[in-house]
Amino acid sequence: MRRLLCTGLLLFLAGCGSDDQATRPNDFTPLTSIEIVSPLASIAPLTSIPLQAIGNYSGLFPRDITDRVLWEITTPTLAEFTPPEVPGRVKGLAPGTATLTATLGEISATYDLEITSATITALTIAPAAPTVHKGLTIQLMANGTFSDATSQDLTFDSVWTSDFPSFATVGDTVTSKGRVKGIEVGSADITATFDTASDSTTVTVTAPQLQSITITPANPSVLSIAQTSFTATGHYSDGTELINPPNVTWSSSIPAVATTIAATGMTTTLKEGTTTISASLDGVNANTSLQVTGGNLTAISLTPLPTMALGTTQRIFATGSFSNGTTRDITGQADWTVDDSTKATVVRDNSLAWITADAATVALTPATIFAKRGTVEGSIPLTVVNPTLNSLSITPTSLDLTVGTSDRFTVTGTYTGGHTQDLTSSANWSSSAAAVEAFNLGVNKGRVKGVVAATSQAATITAGFGVQTATANVGSVIQRTLQSLAISAQPATFIPGTQVQFTATATYSDNTTHVVTEDTVWSVDKTNVAILADTVNQPGLAVAVDSGAATLTAAFGGKTATRALTVP
Repeated sequence: MRRLLCTGLLLFLAGCGSDDQATRPNDFTPLTSIEIVSPLASIAPLTSIPLQAIGNYSGLFPRDITDRVLWEITTPTLAEFTPPEVPGRVKGLAPGTATLTATLGEISATYDLEITSATITALTIAPAAPTVHKGLTIQLMANGTFSDATSQDLTFDSVWTSDFPSFATVGDTVTSKGRVKGIEVGSADITATFDTASDSTTVTVTAPQLQSITITPANPSVLSIAQTSFTATGHYSDGTELINPPNVTWSSSIPAVATTIAATGMTTTLKEGTTTISASLDGVNANTSLQVTGGNLTAISLTPLPTMALGTTQRIFATGSFSNGTTRDITGQADWTVDDSTKATVVRDNSLAWITADAATVALTPATIFAKRGTVEGSIPLTVVNPTLNSLSITPTSLDLTVGTSDRFTVTGTYTGGHTQDLTSSANWSSSAAAVEAFNLGVNKGRVKGVVAATSQAATITAGFGVQTATANVGSVIQRTLQSLAISAQPATFIPGTQVQFTATATYSDNTTHVVTEDTVWSVDKTNVAILADTVNQPGLAVAVDSGAATLTAAFGGKTATRALTVP
């Protein structure tokens, strides 16, 4: 590499730094010389090379000033500078010695560049037969061999083309020469041409490459003894995104705090603490922090009826006690068993659990129902009796509805020997008229809803169990105009793990009110602060998660109501 150093007059600067921006006040470090640096001492006609201008500031520091100097040629028939997009690039035109000048202020430097008479004999593209992922780019180089046995980089001076730009394109502008981009999976021949020489290579475009992974939700707070699912979104080289791409592997850094199913990202929280959830695929990794709140589980208590009649079904509840002094429903998170599975069966259904009495227990030897989570277990005895069902009675005996709202009936069975039992979950429910819908599934059994307006005995509701039936009336279903919706004034400040049941009340134009909690759509805007326990089976039940403020929203009949929730 040939260097020519030329000193000149002083140029005082306002400061020093890159891109003409002073990094500190500076009136005492002037430019004292410029050095022109060339990669080659000579070039062939029609070829070009980049020159660099290095400014020397009083011997204290150098700086690249290529794009600041004025480039000139005293012999324009021999060489020329290329367009301003590439400052300092000089092209040979004819054999001879061209004198080049770089000037900044009153400081200048000159450089003599020889242009030979050599002619091109061969052109070679490198790398040969490359591959590129769809959406990514690779840089091809063109190297020329000349008649004087010299070689020169001709990437900038060649003309680049692609025979199938629908598969791969190649740049041919001053800033993109030889840059190939994969457009679609397939192949294309890329050709470089300089003067009389050319070369081609086949570029193979492969499937898009995974560039990064995003995990959602990001940095969540989740209650202990709960489940949460994470989603991995793969971002690929062609700009596409894929939610939960195949073969993502999930992990938790501290399994004692939370465990994660490797194939799905489903995560179970175990105790308070922080763990890192990771998603990995093809060498690409993503992490998010999981904060587990709400205390550690210390005890479980169960609350079914102590005695059930044979063949009946009812809900069973597991309530967890936690180290921060809170209690909450963990029915859906507990593992349920019965010590004698011939006597009773427990079935878990999302956040609910149902127990069915299958066979009578022996006197003084009840079955035992267990609910367990980790090492914490609770139990309760259950006696199954086999009396004769004498009658059913529905409460209330009559009610009225507003179109779009619902209410509930309960049915009680009276047996021989004086045993009584709530049979709402065991009975079959039906309505005599389309104006009223009677729900007959799961937790909704006994619930009725006004569908269309009807007066004068709108529907007869029947509950049947065994050979017994009972009826009640829906006197009317009235079409009313909804005026407003309000959320009950339950405590709105509660610590992590605390449950609060909110109620939605509708007020109509005739000043009647109706509780519409089960008919309302509930939502919370910040699930890191509070969540809804189960919007389907436990509407309006909110649980505090972590410190912050959130808004609880109830929507019904085109009206909304909000309530501020604060978790200290």
